[in-house]
Amino acid sequence: MGAHWLRNSTCEWIPVAQGQGLRLTGVFKRVDRELGSLPRSVSLRVRYGTPFTALYGIQGVIGGARGLAFTVTPENGVIALRNDPTPKLDGAQLYKLGEQQCSVFLQPGTRR
Repeated sequence: MGAHWLRNSTCEWIPVAQGQGLRLTGVFKRVDRELGSLPRSVSLRVRYGTPFTALYGIQGVIGGARGLAFTVTPENGVIALRNDPTPKLDGAQLYKLGEQQCSVFLQPGTRR
């Protein structure tokens, strides 16, 4: 499911005046033999390490070792899971975004 979403996603840098960060957006499209119907909810975990901490070799991420977890539904929008148990997310495939394999899916646009 993660690879399917990544192939259909985009990302953009959020300006400082709007809170600064990285906005990930994407839609789920039906894929025969892979995704026969659209999901009723989507859960994801984001582990984001800042460039500042990376300069100092600190491996910590925002949200602690487990990162930040969210569920998105059409009825309720984005729901932060905070300390709720997330057994399915704990066992999900990880996709690292950066200078490695999955970075081709999410490339922030830049304005010149």
